[in-house]
Amino acid sequence: MKNIDFIAELKFLTTEQSGRKTRAKSGYRPHIEFDNYPEYITSGIQTYIGKETVFPGETIKAQITILGTEYFAKRLYENMDFKFCEGSRTIGYGKIKEIVNLDLKSEPNVSQESINLNLFPFDMKNRIESDFGENRIRAISRIQELIISNESFRNHRIIRAIIHLANKDSDHLKKIIGQAKTDWRDILLWAEYKDENGKTTQIRDFNKEFGNETL
Repeated sequence: MKNIDFIAELKFLTTEQSGRKTRAKSGYRPHIEFDNYPEYITSGIQTYIGKETVFPGETIKAQITILGTEYFAKRLYENMDFKFCEGSRTIGYGKIKEIVNLDLKSEPNVSQESINLNLFPFDMKNRIESDFGENRIRAISRIQELIISNESFRNHRIIRAIIHLANKDSDHLKKIIGQAKTDWRDILLWAEYKDENGKTTQIRDFNKEFGNETL
């Protein structure tokens, strides 16, 4: 088994609440959806503490091992909520009590609003959904990874400029993100300015929300 990632308190729904009809044994591996990260559903092995089986309606503490730890690096925190599911059916809810894998732990004094794209202003998420359609989950994941990678990218202006320059193409988005990592100032130049007759003029301001950015 992989190393433990965190310890959580789990509340199993009753059968009447659409939970399991039978008990779950230690080693049970449902899907997990973390609070405010619906774009990335992982699986989590539950190793129960002090018991081998849990019945519908019970609450128990468990050691949790997840897949996709790279995606959640520096994003999890104590008392973070999640739900665990079988397919589309929610089986129960959990709360992180202790993070064992410190690679997953959010940096001290960093607010979730600054590192979670889903908590950024609504205009960005709406633009991603309208621009990328069925590829929106891939686009969200790529932008989210950029935001987590460096404090410089926790900036609404830069992220809006990246979305604009991607031009509704998820492959081009990847290239624009690569350029942003090289020099984010190029991103703002390309997105907000136009060269005309040897003169550079600002035509957009992505400090403003999509729809209001044109000067």
